[in-house]
Amino acid sequence: MGSGSMGSLFGGFLAESEVDVTLIDRKPIVDAIKRYGLQITGISGDHHIRVKTTHKPSEVGVVDLVLIIVKAYDTEQAVIDADPLIGKNTWVMFLQNGLGNEEIAARIIGKERVIRGVTTNGAILEKPGKIIHTGAGETIIGRCYEVNTPEVDNIARMFSESGLPTSVTENISGVVWGKALVNAGINPLGALTGLKNGELLEIPEIVVSMKELVLEGMKVAEKLGINLLFDPVEKTFEVARETAQNKNSMLQDIERGKRTEIDFINGAISRYGKKHSVPTPMNELITALVKGLEKRMTKNS
Repeated sequence: MGSGSMGSLFGGFLAESEVDVTLIDRKPIVDAIKRYGLQITGISGDHHIRVKTTHKPSEVGVVDLVLIIVKAYDTEQAVIDADPLIGKNTWVMFLQNGLGNEEIAARIIGKERVIRGVTTNGAILEKPGKIIHTGAGETIIGRCYEVNTPEVDNIARMFSESGLPTSVTENISGVVWGKALVNAGINPLGALTGLKNGELLEIPEIVVSMKELVLEGMKVAEKLGINLLFDPVEKTFEVARETAQNKNSMLQDIERGKRTEIDFINGAISRYGKKHSVPTPMNELITALVKGLEKRMTKNS
């Protein structure tokens, strides 16, 4: 569900390794993939892949795995649309940025079938059906509400054999929160300033703000009992350095006049903070500023 940059990367690699895959997206995107095939270029070489695609989930029928890779704000609708795909033995995996996607899904389909994933692969959508694989990374998956089962290991093995190294964790919440806190420190500041990741580190005041955003999120995570696997502050600076020339995804959304995922990153930290009486003034302010910028840019696009 979703054939943007990451959906096309995973769907394409799986299809190329002879997994039975169908990409589901809007009709114009489906039509482009049907006509030209799926093209992947970049660090993994050049791939031209023929893959099944449709804009009607009902045409596919019940499947073993639904992989939802849409923007976080489209999660609820994607889960509802996926209903024809889901049988009693179907797993539903959410490979998205942000916090709270699995909670939305659990309300609709129940907790027992939900798998969460995080990936550090990088990809850019050049146009429908054509992506650039910009960064090789690891994917980590796990069940959110119950212990993992052999089926989860089988999914990880399938991904790895397709060329997307994947491991399984019993602490997927810690992985999801860790990545979200890094995104909370980098993405909105890039979106507000228009600066690349590395350029943010050149301004001392931004570095201070970046640290404070992450520290607030860490206090919320601690209150929720989340076991973080690394120091998110150090990781945020490390990621900004390692991706110095990158425009983060939130900045790219702003530049395209699109809605951002701010409500599921800094906004989510603020919401969880209010619910559990943890002050998050920086995240609350940053959320408001990005939403204001978002409104102006979408209005002008």
